[in-house]
This record gives sequence, structure tokens and C-alpha cells, in this order.
Amino acid sequence: MADQRQSVAHHYHQRTKYHPETIAQSAKPLDWDSQPSVFKEYKVGATYSLKKFMAGPFSTSPDPLDPVAPSPDSDQAYQWKRLSRLLLFSCGLTAKLLTTTRTPVYFRAVPSAGGLYPAEMYLISRGTPYLAPGLYHYQVESHSLIHFWDSPVWSELKRACFWHPALENTHLALVTTAIFFRSAWRYQARGYRR
Repeated sequence: MADQRQSVAHHYHQRTKYHPETIAQSAKPLDWDSQPSVFKEYKVGATYSLKKFMAGPFSTSPDPLDPVAPSPDSDQAYQWKRLSRLLLFSCGLTAKLLTTTRTPVYFRAVPSAGGLYPAEMYLISRGTPYLAPGLYHYQVESHSLIHFWDSPVWSELKRACFWHPALENTHLALVTTAIFFRSAWRYQARGYRR
């Protein structure tokens, strides 16, 4: 029989899967002093608060991103409301609970194994009347965007997406990344699967 090589992904899966004989061997107590922050923050850049765009009635439309229909002179507010809701409903905070030690525990809209929330959301703007070209980070804790990279990055996005034609017809793109250590801190090598 010919030598069949495993893919790296299959090898990783086999090495990190749960198994009755190995699960107790790999269990380690959590080092609470090294727990990564649940929020990524950029300290420098122009901040756009999105909280004020959550106020007001919600539309009865089946589309949760569709706020109350705008009046002709409020298109800018309408667009900000849509963006605010999209970010909130996709990865924003949904609840904050205090433990018995008064330590806050946060819950988010984005799914996460163990409530560790490795996902981070970025917005890339080609340039709109409301958002200058550049790179923005969604600041989950404050429900805001921070414009931390002024250089136009749209051409780099197009190149990374193999010049997909959809990018010719839009001016904003959302990119999700992950801080893998948030999961690896608890689940060790298996954390990258989460």
C-alpha cells in the first residue's frame, strides 16, 4: 500500500481532539493572572460613537438592520443607524453580569466557545460621505468605531480578495479576525479549533 500522507489539518485535528485517555493529561489549572483582555482597544485615532444611533424606535420590518425609514434630510443618520445595528447584532455586547466577586462577565452576539470571544471586527472604508477611506476597528465595549489607519487600504483589500467584482460595487467591507490566545489560554492547543 502506498504511503498516504496526512494533511496538516488532519494531523492537528487528531492531536488535539478530546479523548478519554488524554483529556485528563492535558488539563491544567487556569492561570487567571495571564487571562487575556476580552476587549481589544486602540488608543489613537478618531472615535465615532455608535450609541446615539441605537436610540429611537425600531422598524417593524423583518430586517433587524432596517431602522425607521428616514426622512429625506436624514440619510446620514439612517446610514449610521444601519451600521450601528449591524455591528451590535453581529458582535456587540448583549449583556453584562457581575459575579459574586463583582467581576464583570460580558456576553456578545458573536458565538464563542467558553465565552472567550476571540473574534474582532474591522471595517474598511473605500471612502463615503460619512467615513473617510481607511481602516476602522469596532470597539465592542464602547460600541464605537475608531479610525486608526488613514491610508487608503481598499486596493490592498481588493488584492487580498483576488479582485472580486463585488468590491467594485461597494464602499465598505467588514473583516473578522481573531485573537487566538483568548481561546488558547483556556483550551491550549485545542483553542485554535474554537
